[in-house]
Formats: sequence, structure tokens, C-alpha cells
Amino acid sequence: MSRRRLEEALCISKELESGGESADEYVSDEDYLDKVSELFVRCHIPLPKDSHSIYSVQFSPDGKQLAVGFGNGGIQIVNVERMNVKHTLFSGHRASHAVTALSFHPRSRKSLLVAAGADGIVSIYDIEAEMNVASLPEKDNEINALDFSMDGTVFATAGKDKNIRLYDSTTNQILNVLLAPDIMSSDDLTLTSGHSRRIFALKFHPAEYHIFLTGGWDDSIKIWDKRMAKEARRVINGPHICGPGIDIKENMVLTASWVARNALQLWDFRSSGLLKDIPFPASLLQGEFLYAGKFCNKNVVIAGGSGTFGASAVDYKTDEVLGDVSLFNKTVQTLDVTHNGQVVAVAGVGGNLHIAELC
Repeated sequence: MSRRRLEEALCISKELESGGESADEYVSDEDYLDKVSELFVRCHIPLPKDSHSIYSVQFSPDGKQLAVGFGNGGIQIVNVERMNVKHTLFSGHRASHAVTALSFHPRSRKSLLVAAGADGIVSIYDIEAEMNVASLPEKDNEINALDFSMDGTVFATAGKDKNIRLYDSTTNQILNVLLAPDIMSSDDLTLTSGHSRRIFALKFHPAEYHIFLTGGWDDSIKIWDKRMAKEARRVINGPHICGPGIDIKENMVLTASWVARNALQLWDFRSSGLLKDIPFPASLLQGEFLYAGKFCNKNVVIAGGSGTFGASAVDYKTDEVLGDVSLFNKTVQTLDVTHNGQVVAVAGVGGNLHIAELC
């Protein structure tokens, strides 16, 4: 990041902390065409539950709110325009487990938010009414990932038990369970069988509503059709996923793996072939070790993890690094990007929540 940009970022951060509103104005999508050149850090937002670490974040469909899940089970809603906490959905406590995944209903007018955690409980909130409307326990499971289909009809969860559960978003009833194979007794295991180790990422396709992807510790990405009984349609072999490290854009799949080298990769969605390794800025001693990755606008992706203790934005066509968000020796555990691809939230250990913008 240039010195001029850094100075501007510091000035805006000070204005935000003192209650200034000069950073609340957004530039339209049209104004951003042909101007994406740097990742500009808007501010660091101190949150009351920072000491418990942040395990999940997600922007609302309109990008005006950010849900934040903490290690003590707490959930807060941040007003992105004002850069402050709007309200607390659940305060959390020491005995609670981390909120490991969050997903807004993509089309609901009631601002429904689904949260899941290491306690195996799916919680559904009406964030405008600030109330928990349903709790769905998954016995003997630790949920690491969930996502809504883009038409909003279903959401899916996955985690420690390796099973994938599909829920009807209207009734909250389980529609189907894609069971993990019993690797000790099964003789008909194939590449398209379910995962053999715990799942850490689940992502629905943005256009093909029946399709979703999962990934985890078994070094594979499974491409599923929710209408099929149990087998995956295709497999991408290689990515070692340990967090929200899968994203889809058009016919490309982005993976962020917890490995030292070639951690950030682009794959062809239709052929499952590797398109390219995206260079991620990390020293030989640090390694890359990514937990999370997302597509931004134009040709930009952002990823972060425990190697560099920060997230970096990269133009995957030119391999140019557009900027980074440092968590100052703390691991990046999660990140999210608004639907227009311009605003980024980066968070992790120690509760570091940073908002950045591509400009």
C-alpha cells in the first residue's frame, strides 16, 4: 500500500473512532470500473467480545450489516456504514462453543440469519426483532460450515461427523442427509463418495441453485447436486481445506488451503482441472497456510490465514498484490466480501475485525 493511501486510512480510522461520518459514503459500482488498484483499509472496529476471537463473519445481502460470531458463542451485528455495533443477538458465555459459521437468507425481508457452532446447534435469528426463532440440534456433531442456496429455499450444514444435512428454509426440517461413507467396512468407495475426514467449508453455486461444494481435511473438493441421493457429481483433488476456503464465480472455483506453498488456487468448475496457482505474498520461512478465501470484484481475490497473520488481495490475471490487511501477529480465521465485491471484512484470533475496500 502506498504511503498516501496509508495516511488516508489512518485519518479515516481516527474520524470513525471519534464518531465522524466522512467514511460512510460509498462510491457506486459504475465509478469503480477500471479503477480497482489497491486494497484500502477503512478501519479497525473494536468489539466488546474481542478477547474471545472471531470465528465467522458474513455480510447481509445488501452489504449494510455484518454478522460476527465469537469464540464464546456470542453474535453481534455491525452497522457497516457507521462502523459500530448495531446490537448483540447473543451475549455468549465461557461455557459456550464458538460460532463457526453464519449465513444470511439471501431473499428474506425479515433479515433471517442462520448461525451454527461447535456445539452442533443451528440457531435461526430474526435480526430486526433481535430474537432467536428456532434452534436445531445436530446430535454428536460439531458444525464447521453452512450456506444458503441462492434462491433461499434450502440451507446446508457440514462438520465433524462428515455428513451433509440439507434443511428446508421454510419449515426448518431436514430434507436429506448425504451420509459419509463408512471407510472401515465399505467395499464400494469411489472418488464421488462422501468425505472421509471432517468438513470445513460448504458453498452453494451462485447461479446453479442445486449445486454446492464442500471441502475439508481429506484433500478434496466434492461438487454435489442436492437432488442426488448420495454421490457427488465431481471431485477436485488436492486442496487441504481447514476453514471457509472455497468460493465460486462463474465457472471458476477458488480454494484457499492450509499448506505452505501454492495454497491459493483457481480451478475449472466444469472439468475440475487446475487453472492456475495464484502467488500469495509469504516468505519461505512463514509459509502461506490459508484458512479463508473469496472472490472480490473484477479479477481480484482475497485470502488470509496463519502464515502471514494477514489477508492479501491479489489480481489473479496479473498476479499483482493490491494490498493487505494485517492482524499484527494474529491468525486470520475468517473473511467475507459484499455481493458487489468492493468491501471486505477480515477477522480472527484476538477479535481483530478490520473493514477494507477495493478502490
